[in-house]
This record gives sequence, C-alpha cells and structure tokens, in this order.
Amino acid sequence: MRKWFSVILGLLLIFGCGFGFVQYMKSYQLDVTTMETVKPVRLIQAGELITSDMLKIVSIPTVQHMDNAITEQQKIEGKRAIVPIGETEEFLSWKIGEDTLYPTADETYIGFKVDIVGAVNNMVRRGDKVEVWVEYTEPKLLDESGNIIDPDLLALTNDVAIKTLAGMKKIYNELLIPDLTVAYVKDQEGKEIIDLIPTNNLGIPLSSWQRDQENMERYRQNASAQPAYITFIISESDYAKFAEGQKEGVIKLGLPGNSESIGTIIPSESTKAEDVKN
Repeated sequence: MRKWFSVILGLLLIFGCGFGFVQYMKSYQLDVTTMETVKPVRLIQAGELITSDMLKIVSIPTVQHMDNAITEQQKIEGKRAIVPIGETEEFLSWKIGEDTLYPTADETYIGFKVDIVGAVNNMVRRGDKVEVWVEYTEPKLLDESGNIIDPDLLALTNDVAIKTLAGMKKIYNELLIPDLTVAYVKDQEGKEIIDLIPTNNLGIPLSSWQRDQENMERYRQNASAQPAYITFIISESDYAKFAEGQKEGVIKLGLPGNSESIGTIIPSESTKAEDVKN
C-alpha cells in the first residue's frame, strides 16, 4: 500500500512541477512577446480633435508594434488627426499633429456661403487643407514671358502688338492658394458637419478590422447634414488673392489627391450685383 502511495505522490509531484513550469513559460513568453500600446476606440476622422474617450490601452504582439508609434496616452490627447486612423491602427507620429485650427497673429477667420457641390460634394471637413482655384470668366492672356497682356492691345495693329500676340497664351484657370486651412463647415442651423458612424444594418457583429474596412469604404459618404457655410483661416495676402479671384471668375475648392474633388464657392449678393453692373 505504501508503495502505491509513494508512486501516486511522486506522479502528483511530477505533474505539479510540469504544470507549474508550463504556466511559468507561458507567462514569461507573454511578458516578452507582448506590449501595451494605444489604439482608437473607433475610426477617428481626419481633422478630429482627439480626446481621452477616443483612446484605449491594448496589448499587442511586440512584433506588430511600429517603431514610430506613440504608446503614451497623454502624448496623443489634444492632438488632431491628420489622416483617418482606424481601430486596428496604432497612433503613428506622422498621423497626428498639434491643434492649429486657430488664427495666428497675421491670420483671421473669413466665412463664405457654400453648398453641397461647393464643399466638394460634401467631402470638406474641419481641419482639411484645400486648394483654391479660380475659373476665369474671360481667359487671362499671357505673353511668352508670362506677363499679362492688356486686352486693349488686341485692338492695335502695330508691329509690337503683332509680335506680342504671336506668342500669346490663354489661361482658363489658375491655382490661387495651394494650402488653405478649413476652420469650420456648418449647416444652415450653424451645426458642424461631421461624419456619422455607420451602423451594420444586418445586425451582425463586426470585428475591429471589418469595421475599419466598412468605415473606410464609406469615408466621407455619411455626412450629418448639408453644408451652408464654410470658414477659412486665411492671411491678408491670401484673402487678397481670393477676393481678386472672385472678381475675375468663379472660385473652386479642391481636395488634394483627388482630381475630381472640385467644388464652387457661392458668390455673395454684392458680388453678383457688381458683376451685373460690369
């Protein structure tokens, strides 16, 4: 009886040691191969101000960690997203920036009326950098050196006029401001236009990866309302270009990276009246 008792006790000791060793190795492996990092609770749109309720601490395999990812939550709060950041992504340093949606000493807020087409088919949002183009009512005439030709010169027939007109080039549109900051895009009631978080109509639970895929496919296709007003952070010199462009033609807005994303600023009533007089 003692013999069997000793055998059973020995087996239990061996099993216990083996089990303990396995658990220790698993714990060691977990400590070595995983780490804590910060990820979004949901898709963060470009231009959004990042707050604490948008962030969560998660454990990931160390091999999945990006070298330039920020792992300290306090270094992310208060920043603005430069590009969309999905649930499965870490906060890479180049994807976020300082909250700069306030005028500096030489800038100011200037607002305009805008419609759904003017806001690039309702794709422009707070924090975007847009291109400002002018589509001239009458083509601008340039000589070979790029200087503007006086339209009155067309009525002359002397040798100088003929030589100038020989190298004439017509410009139908022109980029006025390449990088203008959008401070606000609001609806008729003065509410900020935002992107609504899409819901799964089928009621099927989605993984973080699937939600990111679905959200990116619907990127800026689910606006909260139709735009009525747009406000820029603009310098005096850029506003002078903007105002001159309104006098000479139609102002167009573009979102860089998409050649089809072009919208039109609605002329003010005073501008329309002056155009009629002219």
